[in-house]
Amino acid sequence: MQTFNPYVDGYYDVADQMKTDLYRRAKVHFDSQCQQKAELKTVAAFEKYRAQVKERFLKAIGGLPKERTPLKAQCTGVIDRGNLVIEKIIYESLPEFYVTSALYLPKGITQPTPAVVFVHGHSDSGKSYPNYQAVCVDLANNGFVVFAIDPPGQGERFQYFDPEKQERIIGGCTTEHTHAGLQFVIRGASVGRHFIWDVMRGLDYLETRPEVDSQRIGLTGNSGGGTQSCLLMMSEPRFAAAAPCTFVMTLESYMKTGQPQDSEQIVQGGIAYGPDHDDYLTAMAPKPVLVGAAAYDYFPIEGAMEAVRRAKQIYALYGAEDKVDITVAPTQHAYSPYLRQACVNWYKKHFKCEKPDFTTGEPEILPENELWCMANGQVLDKFPNSKTVFDLNKASLPKSLPKLISEGDFEKRRDDMRNAVLEVLGISDENRDYPIYPRIIAENVVDGYRTEKIFFFSAPDIVVTAIMVHPKGDSVKQTDLVLFENGTRDIPEKKDLLVSLLEAHHRVLVFDVRGVGAVQMRQAEKGGVHGAEYKFACDAMMLGKSTLGLRVFDVLRGYDYLCTRNDVEKIGLLGVGSGAFFAYFAAAIEEGFADLTFTDLLYSYRHLAETRYYNQDIYNLRVMAYGMVQRFDIVDLLPCLYPRKAQFINPRNAKGEPLTEEECAEKFLSIAKEMGYLKDSWKPVFGKE
Repeated sequence: MQTFNPYVDGYYDVADQMKTDLYRRAKVHFDSQCQQKAELKTVAAFEKYRAQVKERFLKAIGGLPKERTPLKAQCTGVIDRGNLVIEKIIYESLPEFYVTSALYLPKGITQPTPAVVFVHGHSDSGKSYPNYQAVCVDLANNGFVVFAIDPPGQGERFQYFDPEKQERIIGGCTTEHTHAGLQFVIRGASVGRHFIWDVMRGLDYLETRPEVDSQRIGLTGNSGGGTQSCLLMMSEPRFAAAAPCTFVMTLESYMKTGQPQDSEQIVQGGIAYGPDHDDYLTAMAPKPVLVGAAAYDYFPIEGAMEAVRRAKQIYALYGAEDKVDITVAPTQHAYSPYLRQACVNWYKKHFKCEKPDFTTGEPEILPENELWCMANGQVLDKFPNSKTVFDLNKASLPKSLPKLISEGDFEKRRDDMRNAVLEVLGISDENRDYPIYPRIIAENVVDGYRTEKIFFFSAPDIVVTAIMVHPKGDSVKQTDLVLFENGTRDIPEKKDLLVSLLEAHHRVLVFDVRGVGAVQMRQAEKGGVHGAEYKFACDAMMLGKSTLGLRVFDVLRGYDYLCTRNDVEKIGLLGVGSGAFFAYFAAAIEEGFADLTFTDLLYSYRHLAETRYYNQDIYNLRVMAYGMVQRFDIVDLLPCLYPRKAQFINPRNAKGEPLTEEECAEKFLSIAKEMGYLKDSWKPVFGKE
């Protein structure tokens, strides 16, 4: 059986169409927000805008914990370094959620002195990373108390760690952040909320220290620490100054790079509603903020300059334009000596009213293990009871939907779930009335079956492709829209399945949604967990959309196309792998699909959120949308399928393992029955391939 040749058989170069479409959508927001900010002419107008952005930001990350529980801080050791001492501090930002840190104290403090919180970039070593130690030492040698805090997944806080083998179980820190982060996404939150809360509780601890002037606490960090700095600038009003380094840019400038970021760096709706990076800076206005940039960074210097330019316009409203500035190191991405020196001098000027004349050298760096708070350097080894971000997210999952009681409840639940799918997937406003002009670019007989190669635009600038195969003879029972994991590219591998459908007198339309099959996206240089699929899904999430939803929309447009054909009557739907997810949600939305088959579909998103070591190769942002578990689970969409024939072939758990017949009955059918979803003796059928 045939497939497409490159470039849709030479008709279109489609490799960048998803990127182009997402940027086109984003550009509308970028331009609108620039105009909105240009119209902020008074402090009152700006502060109203700032409050709205902060409220939206906090909602997007899932809010912050409401209770400040006991810190139970303890010092596990002290290092004397001559002119300063380092205390090894452990505290609980939440009950049994342990935070490891290093408190640098200059000797000879006789009165409360300014402090700087140091938040770390993406180094597995956390507070022990040599570059970060150097910043802390330089600040402490200039009379500042410095509090260096390990974030989740770094330093002594690996979230996936085997104490017996003394090794981490999941990748490096960015891989950990995203593995946990995706489970937060489907709950409607961000793992970044715990990065923020850990530091906010760190401030609570600093305020208990007599050495610290609580009115003069600043913040700095680079790369992922620059991210944390920005998140905290938006969230924590107690910071009196900040120096975020090698992160600040504009969302537009970074979107153009095609590069990904890990999960805590992605704020749902950030492109559509804010915050952009200048909003993080102006969240502090009119307090002092220094942006540290690197001229040769992969974070675009143009974006950094533009963010500061915008921020200066806001600071000017306060008569404080000089309080926000940028320093540019002639280096690549790092907290370089140049930036280290600039940071120290910024704080000398603004916290101590001293001349900014410090010149850095080569501070003495300790071996990594000397800064450990625990003998073996891991919280999960020292405290077997320790909670992880996974545990915290699991404990915050919403309750299940209420059971149905009456006939009216069933109809209302069906309508509510259909609307919820449209809203959560971000496709309520997509245009199904966009005209379809199909191109049949080839008609051949292959293996005795008449075939057609077809493409059309499902939306402006989005080409979708399909191969239609007709059964032999004149009898056609129905036309099946078929969605494979790799679209039409899977036709050779799935030939036996297709032949079985054809021999049953089914016409098949093997369909490629955007980014799949013959319209496969260009792969990013960085593959794996943070490849192109992830990158575009994050862009869509920042637009308030989802790539899952956009692909489901394409399936609906495939249905619309079939409805234009005179030779098509009854339309079935079959999905395999990720195609099963696209099919399932499309079937929930479009009642016109008749017989439904979902192969290898996850049986429960809640189960996915409750499984520490889920299979991220299978279950990732390709099949996820922000906040879905807040609104529904797979089983809750059954009323949308009634009364159609619905088959679930090889349903799978969060590890990708097929459910047994008993598990199908226990984990799905019994719940469906209890919820009142099995109306009039109707129920889905489960089977094996």
